[in-house]
Amino acid sequence: MIEETTHGKRHEGNASNSSMRLIRVVDDDAGLREALAFVLEGEGYVIRAYESAEDFLAEDDLRVPGALILDVKMTGMTGLKLQETLRLRGARLPIIFLSAHGTIEMAVDVMQKGAVTFLSKPVGTDKLLEALDRALAAAPVFGEEKVPLQRGRSPVSLTAREREVVRLVAAGLTNRAIAERLGLAKRTVEFFRAGAMRKLDCRNAEALLERAAALGILEDD
Repeated sequence: MIEETTHGKRHEGNASNSSMRLIRVVDDDAGLREALAFVLEGEGYVIRAYESAEDFLAEDDLRVPGALILDVKMTGMTGLKLQETLRLRGARLPIIFLSAHGTIEMAVDVMQKGAVTFLSKPVGTDKLLEALDRALAAAPVFGEEKVPLQRGRSPVSLTAREREVVRLVAAGLTNRAIAERLGLAKRTVEFFRAGAMRKLDCRNAEALLERAAALGILEDD
């Protein structure tokens, strides 16, 4: 399941439909699927859950950007086989492996084949969100089309949390102060801030705030 961490309470996401990102969860544990959906939907993500790799391949539209949280050991096709199948089909969906049956050798192997990371069950909320931030930041590398940035609306690649962090940076808060304000770990705030800087192609805080202001990100949704 998901371990309790510094998140404590569920955050009500305020992302608009255009800025939500699709997270697929493929795991034969119904309880885990429900727990992941509860936590991630609270963070503003759109969740699509499947109980098997076969259902995922039959029903999912791989052209839609996002990320995949994938179990290793499942009835039928394993997560490792699904990763290979996606590779052969040319699908560059960032994958986060989540399993209670992993080994160091397995983790190294799947990451060499393109997985973003390999997490052990039970996983802490902060650690999972950090992994998702890295996965979504890596999405363009895996072939995701970039959407032009327009003033007056947030870039579709910026998550609700990233926009929230950028606005608090603009208000003059430090990473530690932002973490206290949002009830997050300082390390989590650093990942969200770094993710926003990568997506907006900024190398420092000054450039980040200038870019965010020009795009209207600092304005209320």
